[in-house]
Amino acid sequence: MNLGCIRQHKTLFTHISFSLIPGHVLFVEGPNGSGKSSLLRLLTGLSTPSEGDVFWDGTPIQHLRAAYWHHLHYVGHPNGIKTGLTVTENLRLICQLGLSTSAIAYDTVLSMLQLDGDKNTQAKFLSAGQKRRLALAKLFLVWKPLWLLDEPLTALDHQTQQLFLFHLENHLQKGGIAVISSHHAIAVKSSGVQTLRLQPC
Repeated sequence: MNLGCIRQHKTLFTHISFSLIPGHVLFVEGPNGSGKSSLLRLLTGLSTPSEGDVFWDGTPIQHLRAAYWHHLHYVGHPNGIKTGLTVTENLRLICQLGLSTSAIAYDTVLSMLQLDGDKNTQAKFLSAGQKRRLALAKLFLVWKPLWLLDEPLTALDHQTQQLFLFHLENHLQKGGIAVISSHHAIAVKSSGVQTLRLQPC
């Protein structure tokens, strides 16, 4: 990989390399401004590194494009939900864009995320925590082997954090891969945990 990133003439990081296999998770740590979010965007292919390449199954992702995106879920700082749609309509859209669904029904996901009482509410009227829960619903509705998550625990209560950890561990047990940035220590029961600490240049 040997990734580097420059934003607005400022070097955020250089010579970043790591490799993940099925069942492994990488936690990206570091203070604000160290480049955690920028690294996640490089891994999605939404941004281009100043040096190095990102590979998926041995092929640079710029050669794969849509085929690569079909394999991943990305949750960034913006929640990526449609605020003009209801909660249920957002879930339907997630499934339509994902092209396939899991065995988990909408109502089950709504109940798990404590959104069943708001299923007909437009997303713009939800609290910050509810919007974050809705953003994470895609992880449960549509199977994707790669999760790229930027501060997924932001605005979540303890119960929802524990629910997320349960599904993360289940994802890894099924052979999934995850890269997660977080200010919080995340304890995961897995033998495939890696940590990358970024420091401002």
